[in-house]
Amino acid sequence: MFGNKAKPDTRSQQKRAVSAALLQRLVGPDPQSIGALAAIARLVDYPPGAIAVADHDEVAYLAAGALRFVTQSGAAVTLTSEQAAARYPLPCGHRIARIEAAKGSRLIWLPRTAMAQRQPTTPEPPKLTGSEESALTELRGYFDSPHYELPSLPDLAIKIGDAIDKNTTTSDDIARLIQLDPVLSTRMLSVVNSAAFGGVNRITSIQQATTRLGRSKVRSLVFSCLLKSIFRVSGGDLQRRMEAVWQHSVKVAALSYVLGKVTPGIDAEQAMLAGLVHDIGGVAVIGAISRFPQLAVREQVFEHVVASLRTTAATRAITHWGLEQELGAVVRDAHFWQRTGTALADDTDIVIVARLHAAFGTPQAHALPRLDALPAFSKLANGDMTPRQSLAVLDRAAADVREVQALIAQ
Repeated sequence: MFGNKAKPDTRSQQKRAVSAALLQRLVGPDPQSIGALAAIARLVDYPPGAIAVADHDEVAYLAAGALRFVTQSGAAVTLTSEQAAARYPLPCGHRIARIEAAKGSRLIWLPRTAMAQRQPTTPEPPKLTGSEESALTELRGYFDSPHYELPSLPDLAIKIGDAIDKNTTTSDDIARLIQLDPVLSTRMLSVVNSAAFGGVNRITSIQQATTRLGRSKVRSLVFSCLLKSIFRVSGGDLQRRMEAVWQHSVKVAALSYVLGKVTPGIDAEQAMLAGLVHDIGGVAVIGAISRFPQLAVREQVFEHVVASLRTTAATRAITHWGLEQELGAVVRDAHFWQRTGTALADDTDIVIVARLHAAFGTPQAHALPRLDALPAFSKLANGDMTPRQSLAVLDRAAADVREVQALIAQ
C-alpha cells in the first residue's frame, strides 16, 4: 500500500489503547462505531524512513509526527499531525510512489469496513407524467443496451494518448502526431507561451513543447484542446443546454488550473483537464436525451434525469476512454460536496472547490455549502488557506483564469 522497504518499529508492536476522543477527531469512521473501534484500532510507531504496508483491508491516519509523500510525478508533499488534513485517511494507490516518515511518527490503523459509506443525497424527483415516466424507463434501458453511443474522444486524441503511453515513442514522434492537426499545433503553442502557463522563454515549435513539458502535461493539454467536439448534440434547445455545460466546464477547468498551481502535489495541467471532463456524465446524458425529447420539455424533469444518471454515464464514458485510473474519481465524485477523500489533496478536491468558486455570483449560490464546510477545501495549499485567502488568490489570478478560459474555449 505505501512505500516498499521499512518496517514498523519492532519496539512498539505491543497493543496500544486508542481513545474514543482520538477517533472522534478523524474524518471517515462511522460515528456510531467509535466505541467498538477503540477496542480494535491499532497504534503503530514508525522510525524515520520509508513506510511499507501491504494490507489493503485497513485505513491509516497520522496521529503524531510527519510524513513525506512522493507522487509518481516526483512531487513531494509533507503532512504533519498538526495540520487539519491529518484528520483524513492517508492516500494510497497509483498516484503515490512512496511514503516516508520524516521523523518518528505514529499511525492509527482502522479496518476499512469501519469507514462510513457517505453518499451524495439525491434530490426529490419531480412527479412525472405517464409519457415522461415511460421515456425515462426507455432511457435507462438504452444506457444498459449495446446500442448506447458513448461520447467518443477525437481520433487524434486517442492516437496521441496511445503514443504517449508507449515507452518506445520519442518526443519527436509525439510532436509529429500533434502536427498532423495545424489548428491543434497552433493552439498548443498559444497555450504553452501564454502568461497564465508561465511562458517566459518562448517555445517556437511543437518539438520544443513536447520535450520541455513532458508526456503527462502534453497529454493533458492535447486532450483539453480537443475535447470541445464532444460537447455537441442535435437539436437547438439541447445544444443550448450542452453549450451551457461546456462553458461551465471551461470555467471550472480554468479555476482548477489556478488552484492546482498553489496546491503542493497537484499537476495543474492535469487538474485543468479534470475540470474540463468533470461533467462528462452530464454530456452523455444530454446526448442520450436527444432520443427522448419529452424528457427535455420541463426543466425540472430534465435536471432530475441528468442528475440521476450522470454518475453511471460518466463511469462508462471514462472507462471507455481508458482514463479510469486518472479521472475516474473526478467524474464520480466531483458533484459530491462532502466527499471525504484523503489527507493529500487530489484532482477531485481541486475540482470540487473550483465548482463552488464557479457558482459564486450565480442564482444557485445561496443554496450551496460554505467554502470552509467542504472537506476538500481544508487540503488546498497544504491546508494553509482561509476562504478569504482563497478568494484573494483567485482575485489576483483573475487574468490567468480569463486567459485559460479563452485558450480552452477556442
